Amino acid sequence: MERDGFGDRRGSADTDVSAVMDRAGSVEENLVEFFRHFARARSSGEVMEMPGVSIASCGASVHTFNGAFFSEPVAESAGLLERRILTASVHYAARGLRWAFWAAEHKLPAAIRRRSRAVFHAHGLSLAYENPGMAADRLLPPLRRLPNLDFRRVEKEPERLDFCFVNAAAFRMSFEWCRELYDLEPRWTSQFTGWVGYVNGRPVTAAATLAASGAVGVYCVATLSEEWRKGYGEAVVRHALDQSREEHGIELTILQSSAEGLPLYKQMGYEVVTRFQVYSA
Repeated sequence: MERDGFGDRRGSADTDVSAVMDRAGSVEENLVEFFRHFARARSSGEVMEMPGVSIASCGASVHTFNGAFFSEPVAESAGLLERRILTASVHYAARGLRWAFWAAEHKLPAAIRRRSRAVFHAHGLSLAYENPGMAADRLLPPLRRLPNLDFRRVEKEPERLDFCFVNAAAFRMSFEWCRELYDLEPRWTSQFTGWVGYVNGRPVTAAATLAASGAVGVYCVATLSEEWRKGYGEAVVRHALDQSREEHGIELTILQSSAEGLPLYKQMGYEVVTRFQVYSA
């Protein structure tokens, strides 16, 4: 495995860098559409374009869902990066909202990337976490037999509440915050689809997919901690992607991984093509 500024890449030095950049763009475009989808489903939501910055905000209690993104690459100038940060800061300050800047690594030249954390910190934003952005043209077969789960599509209130329950428990979030995000019937469409996996009638795992920008994004993957290492997470992700492929005919899939999920996703055939540094006030 080789490693460069965009993460892990398979192959030799002849790896097509432009293809990696295309995949990085697909990961980010799908992520921004995910935020826009959530923003449009709420009366407090807001989607707008500002100079160099895309805003997609739910107006939610979960501040990472009040997002700012680079709408175009940042030139090799710390001053330009500062202007992008200030544009988003002023926007959210006027609305009294906590928020997060999802800074895509592939939008920052190497020289600026090395200094970016200090620039964000100087404007009151600290690095909350870093997510690898991953892509796969086609999934590899599972290395083990996956468990048989009862999968139910998220549409009606019982499944929506079970989706909230699993995500709240897995990510240690307030259940009410999860309801604010996920317990809205207009949220769940043919474009954005959720699944809950059950064992003996008990919800144990969940995942959602978003078909947008020529890719299917995998989001909200969660498994109850006491049910880890049983294959439930992989099973629900594969089921969700199979259903999305049947419905939309899209093979390319993307996701943003946690550190815990990275080994599994690599095993499934995903490669790191970019990274997102998430800064919050």
